[in-house]
Amino acid sequence: MRKSESGEAKLIRAWFGAVSVMIIIMAVIGGITRLSRAGLSIVEWEPITGIIPPLSEKDWEEEFEKYKKIAQYRVLHHWMSIDDFKKIYLIEYIHRLWGRIVGLSLIIPAIIFAVKKKLSSFTIKYVLFLSILFFVQGVIGWLMVKTGVEGERIFVSPLALAGHNTFALIVYSFVILGIYIVKAKEGSVRDFEFQNPKDISLKISKLKKLSLISLVLFFVQFFFGTLLAGTKGAVFAPTYPDINGKLIPSNLLEGYILENPFFVNFVHRHFSIVLLIPLIFLAFERKFLPFIIWIFQFALGIITLLKSKGEVPILLGAMHQVTAWILYTSIITVFFESVLSYRAISYFSGKKEK
Repeated sequence: MRKSESGEAKLIRAWFGAVSVMIIIMAVIGGITRLSRAGLSIVEWEPITGIIPPLSEKDWEEEFEKYKKIAQYRVLHHWMSIDDFKKIYLIEYIHRLWGRIVGLSLIIPAIIFAVKKKLSSFTIKYVLFLSILFFVQGVIGWLMVKTGVEGERIFVSPLALAGHNTFALIVYSFVILGIYIVKAKEGSVRDFEFQNPKDISLKISKLKKLSLISLVLFFVQFFFGTLLAGTKGAVFAPTYPDINGKLIPSNLLEGYILENPFFVNFVHRHFSIVLLIPLIFLAFERKFLPFIIWIFQFALGIITLLKSKGEVPILLGAMHQVTAWILYTSIITVFFESVLSYRAISYFSGKKEK
């Protein structure tokens, strides 16, 4: 029979669940920051003192003068007044502030729960591991920003942006994994005791393999989606199913292909169909949610693309991004549940043999 969930398991589920939602919100804020062209408005990384925004007009003038020294200001924002600058600065400030809040939402509860002896030694070590990942993500984010504030780039490197966003997905995965590790340690899994494990082992094995394939394909699609955002690929070719009137554009392989907006656009729009294949098979196994979300995400992607004449609409871009995270969550949940169920099958098989 299913074991009742311990206090620690309930705590981890609520705590890590809240942190995972905060990570998604962080990603969406980051997307809005990028679409607002606000990401380079803060040209320094000050993890501690940076929590305090400019408070006086003199402070604002100093920050504005720093921004005036980078290429983005000279090329794109030379028309800005200090009031215009304040708007984009505050967007980036909120992005960085939320990142700090997410980190503290992991660390402060961990300290409180550890003092009250509500966490096992394993959980404490796991939280420390997650904290390191959070810090590394912050460093990667700053290295990304540096690609835009140094030299003559007017935006950050698309590859740096893709690395930053993809690592965020990895961090998110480990937060979700923490919930399932606790469940696995306690045996809080579906009740297979009154079922024949052999009758369901094949189904669980299929789910595990299909969801793993889907995860790998999603990472590729997500990576190219971020490259598309970084190269402004949607703006260069806001048409579908053709790319500016051609199925295969003549400049598809020109230059460095990972920064070629036409190549990235081509891969991202077509690779989504590759991702669809295992999701269809998951639907055949009665795991319909990833397939349903994919349909919505695909339609939203096309609408966003067609509306990206001149610039990507901020609302549509943010919606497309958050739906991608929801799709990923639906897939990784199937994967972790199938792995956990496989453990249950092994347990009950051994129990019945005895």
